[in-house]
Amino acid sequence: MSVLTAMSLKTLYCQQFFQSPVRRGIGLAIRASVAFVMGIGLPVSVLASPEKASSYYEDALKRYEKNEMPAAVIQLKNALQQDSKMLAAHLLLGKALLRNGDLKGAEAAFEEALKQGVNRGEVALPLGQVYLALGRPEAVIDKIPASGLSPTLQVEVLTMRGSAYMEAGNNSLATQSFENARAIDPKSPSPLIAEVPMLLAAGKVDQAREKANKAVELAPNNAFAWNMKASVLHAAFNAAEALAAYDKALVLNPKHVDARVARAALLIDLKRESDARKDLDYLKTVAEDEPRAAYLRSVLASQQGDAKATTDALAEVTRIVDALPPAWLARREQLLMAAALAHYGLGNHQKSREYLDVIISRSPNNLGAKKLLASIYVDTKDFGRAQTLLESLQRALPEDPQVMFMLGSINLSQRRYAQATTLLEKAAERTGSPDMNRSLGFSQLGLGQTTQGQLSLEKAFAANPSDTRTGMALAMLHMRQGKTDKAMKIAESMVKRDPANLTTLNFLGSLKGASGDKAGARAAYTQVLAKDSAFPPSVLNLARLDIGEKRFDEARRRLDGLLKKDSNDHQVLFEYGLLEQRAGRPDAAIRQLTKAGNVQRTDPKPTLVLIDLLLNQRQGEHALAAAKELAGKFSTNLNVQLALARTHLANGNAADARTILTGATRLAEFDPRSQVAIAKMQIAASNPDGAAYSVYKALQGSPDDVAALALAVQVEALRGDAAKTDSALKTLSTKHPAAIETARVGADLAMSRDQYAAAITGYRKLLAREESFGNALALVQAHIAAGEPGKAAAFLETWVKSHPDDQMAPKALAESQFRAGQLAAAKLTYKRVIANAPEDAVSLNNYANLLHQMNDPAAQDIAERALKLSPTHPAYGDTLGWILVSKGQAEAGLRYLREARLRSPENGEIRLHLAYALAKIGRKDEAREELSAAFSGAGRASSSAMATQLKKDLGL
Repeated sequence: MSVLTAMSLKTLYCQQFFQSPVRRGIGLAIRASVAFVMGIGLPVSVLASPEKASSYYEDALKRYEKNEMPAAVIQLKNALQQDSKMLAAHLLLGKALLRNGDLKGAEAAFEEALKQGVNRGEVALPLGQVYLALGRPEAVIDKIPASGLSPTLQVEVLTMRGSAYMEAGNNSLATQSFENARAIDPKSPSPLIAEVPMLLAAGKVDQAREKANKAVELAPNNAFAWNMKASVLHAAFNAAEALAAYDKALVLNPKHVDARVARAALLIDLKRESDARKDLDYLKTVAEDEPRAAYLRSVLASQQGDAKATTDALAEVTRIVDALPPAWLARREQLLMAAALAHYGLGNHQKSREYLDVIISRSPNNLGAKKLLASIYVDTKDFGRAQTLLESLQRALPEDPQVMFMLGSINLSQRRYAQATTLLEKAAERTGSPDMNRSLGFSQLGLGQTTQGQLSLEKAFAANPSDTRTGMALAMLHMRQGKTDKAMKIAESMVKRDPANLTTLNFLGSLKGASGDKAGARAAYTQVLAKDSAFPPSVLNLARLDIGEKRFDEARRRLDGLLKKDSNDHQVLFEYGLLEQRAGRPDAAIRQLTKAGNVQRTDPKPTLVLIDLLLNQRQGEHALAAAKELAGKFSTNLNVQLALARTHLANGNAADARTILTGATRLAEFDPRSQVAIAKMQIAASNPDGAAYSVYKALQGSPDDVAALALAVQVEALRGDAAKTDSALKTLSTKHPAAIETARVGADLAMSRDQYAAAITGYRKLLAREESFGNALALVQAHIAAGEPGKAAAFLETWVKSHPDDQMAPKALAESQFRAGQLAAAKLTYKRVIANAPEDAVSLNNYANLLHQMNDPAAQDIAERALKLSPTHPAYGDTLGWILVSKGQAEAGLRYLREARLRSPENGEIRLHLAYALAKIGRKDEAREELSAAFSGAGRASSSAMATQLKKDLGL
C-alpha cells in the first residue's frame, strides 16, 4: 500500500457528516417500495366509506404506537382504499414506512400527504430526513423552507437546510442557515453540531472547536456533540483528547457508526491495531456494509503484509461503493475518497480518477484528492495534465476584457446580476464598447441599480443610435418613470433614422397608446398597414384599440383574418380570449385562452389570464390544475409562480403558497413591484417574515417606492416590532406626506394597536378622499373591533342602499349583523347573499356557523355545501366537523376535524374542536396533546366555558 494511501486516514475519518436520527442501510434507503405503490394503486371498493376509513385509521394508530409497523402499514392502506384523500392516513403511513426503513415508500407517502393538503409543518422534518438519506439535498432546499413554522420546528428545519446546503456545496448559505437557527434558539445544540463538519472541511479548525465545545456544553449527554468534538480534536492532531471524546460518544451511543469508524482509524494511527480491530469487528455486527470500515481492514492487512486480505478488503470497498447511486454518492466525500483509494490500490486508475474528478469538482481545495489524481496522471504518463493540476489555479490573462465580457454575459443570461455587473464593469472600462455598455446596463437594471443601468443604456445608445434594442429599452424605462416626452423623442428619432423599419413605427404607436393618445396610436398603426397590410403586430394593436372602444365585431373581423392564415397563432387566440372576456362571454373566453396556451410552450400569458378568469368564475380547482401545469412548463417564470401561489391561496393551501413565494422572491430580484406583490401574498399566507424580506429587497432596488414603504409599516406591525414600525411610518410620512397610502397605513397602524377611535377617524377621512368598498370595509372592521357592531351594521345598511351594485357589501352586512347579535337580520341577509351567489363557499360557511349558533338543523346541509365547493379549505372542514360533534356524532365529525387540523395545525380553534372530539371517543392522551397545542402559539384558541371544562376533564 502506498504512503499516500496510508496518510489519508485522518482526512477520511476525522471529518464526519452530521447524521440525522434516521439511519438505515443504504439498500433500504434506495429501494423502491413496490408494496406501497401497489397498495395505493388498488381500486376503491364499491363498499368504501369514510366511516370504514376512520375505523382502519384508528386501529393503525394503535398499532403504530405499539411499534407494530407492518400491521400499521396494512391498516393504513386499507384506510386509504376506503378514502384516498384521508390526510391523517397519508401522514401516518409516511411515518410508519420511515420507521420501517422504507425510505422511497416514505417519500411517496409524505409527498402525497402534502399534495392532498397536509400542512408542511407536519411533514417537514421526516420528509427532509428522507431526502437527505436518499442523497437529494436539493429537494430539502427547494421543498422544505423554514418560514411559517413554529420556532422549535424552524430551528430543526434550518439546521437540516444548513446540512443540505453543505452537501450541495454552498457553504455560505449553509452558514447563514445555521446562524438563523441559532438566532431563534441559542440553546439548541443541533445547528452547532451540524456546522462542525463544514468548518473542518474548510480548514477552520478554531471555529469548529468553538462550535463543538459549545455543543457539548449545551448538551453534555448528546453523542453527536461528543463525536463532533472528537472530530475537531482529531483534525488538530490531539490524539489523546480525541480518543477520550470518541470514547464518551460511544458510551452514550455504542451504535454511533461514525464515532466508531473514526476511533478505529485513530487507533490504527496510534499503533493500537488490536483495539482498532475490536471496533472493526463490532462494526460488522451493526453496519456490515460500511465501506470505510472495509478500507481500514485493508490498512491493517497491508501493515501485516497480507496481500490477499488487503486486496479482498479493497475489493469489498469498491463492491459496496460502486453499487451506490451516483447522485447519492456524489455528496459523500469520505466514501468517494475511500473508493478512489481502493481502486488506486487495486491498480484501477481510470475508476479512481472518476471518483477523484467528482471530489475535486465539489471541493477544489481537497489537497489529498488532487495529490492522488496527480499521481495517477504521473503513473499514466499524462504529464501535461499533471503539471496543470499541480500549478496554481490562477489562469492566464486575468485582465482580458473579452474574457470578462463573455463571463459577464453568461452570468447575465443566468440572472446572476451581481457577478455579471462586476465583470462587465471591468470589461466596459477597458474597451468602452456599446455592446458591453448595453449588457452592463441590463445587468445593472436586474441588480436593482436603476440609475446606473439607465446611464449605461444612454451611453450605449449615444454611441450607436441605430441600436433599436437599446433605444426601445431606454424608451420603456422612461415611460415607466412617467417621462413620456423623453420616451417619445427616442422612438421618433428611431423612426426618423429608419422610416422603413415597421417595428419601430409600431413601437411608436404602442407608446402613444400607452400615453393615452389613442388617435395617434391608431394613426401610427394605420401607417404601418399602408406599407404592409398584413403586418401582424399592428393588426393586433388595432384590434386592441377596437376592444377598448367596445367595437367587438370589428375586432373579431381583424382577428378572424389573422386566424385564416394560421389557426394556431397563439397570440391571436390570446387576443381573442381577451376580446370575449371583455365582451362578457366567459365560456368562449375560456375556450380561446385554453387553446392559446395548449398550442405553444413559449408564452405563459394566455394561461395566466385563463387562471384569473377561472378564479373569477369560482372554478378554483380548475385554476389550480391549470397553474400547476403551467408551472411545469415555466418553472423559472416569476408571474407563473405568483399565479400558482395565488391559486393555492384561493384553495386554502397557505403552506404551499408560502413555499412557492419563497422561491419567487429570488426570481423577482430587486424589482419593487414584484417584491411588493410577493410581500402582500406572503401576508395573506400568514408569513410576515417572508413579507419583510420581499419588502426590504424592493427598497434596495427603489428606496423611495411608496408602495414598498407603506407595506414596510404593515409588515413590521405584523411582526410585532413597535420601534421598527414607528421608524418605517416616519420614513413613509417624510417621503410621501400627502400620499393616500400614508393616510391608509396610519389608520391601519392605529387599528393594529387597538387604537380604535383613531382608526375610525382615519378611515372616515380616507373614505372621504377615496370612496371604495375596501375603505368602507376597513371602517366597518374598526367599529366591530371597538365593540360597536351595531354602528358597523348601521353604516353598512346605509352603504348597501346607496351602492346597490356593490356585490361585496351585503356579505359584510351579514357578517356585521352576526357579530352584533342581530341573528334574525343576519339570517335574512345571508339568504339574499346566497340566493344571488349560491356557490359562494365563504358565505355558505359563515351562514352555516350562524345557523349552528341558532340551533337550526339546516346548518349541517349548508356546511356540507360549502365544503363540497372547496373541499381543501380547513375552516370549512372544521365547521362541518364541529357541527357533527355538537350533534353527538363524534366519530363522524372526527374525520373532518383531523383533516382540518392537518391542513392548518396553527389554528387553535380547530385543535380545540379536535381535542373535544377525541375526548368524547376516549382517546384522552391524544386529546391532551391537541388541547395543549390549541392554547400555544400565535393562533391559540380563545377561552370559553367548553375549553375550561375540557381542561378540567383531561387534568390540564
